[in-house]
Amino acid sequence: KETGFCGFGDSCKFLHDRTDYKLGWQLEVDANKKTNRFDDNSDEENYEIPSDEEHIPFKCLFCRQSFVDPVVTKCKHYYCEKCALEHFKKSRKCYVCGENTLGMFQPATDLMARLSQADDHDDSDT
Repeated sequence: KETGFCGFGDSCKFLHDRTDYKLGWQLEVDANKKTNRFDDNSDEENYEIPSDEEHIPFKCLFCRQSFVDPVVTKCKHYYCEKCALEHFKKSRKCYVCGENTLGMFQPATDLMARLSQADDHDDSDT
């Protein structure tokens, strides 16, 4: 068995046996054992499904009032239709992130559905 490294690299005509090295999957298993040695249930406890509710605001980001005819930009920011058009006259960029909106404001049907669900839920509580 030869030891050391060959200066020719992959173009060397001799076989350099390096069976004492670990394979990639073996290195990953060892690394996972080191990180999970304190937590056996770490995968189950740390697994969380992100919710869309966290990303949908309840008020217009421009006027800070409840939505009136809400629209959404291609960068997923929500505004009142009037506020979006008013800001678009001054700047073609999104008010929040500065990305070019290209004047494309889609009706925010998902936001309207969530707001109507919230209103229905509030009405049923009283």
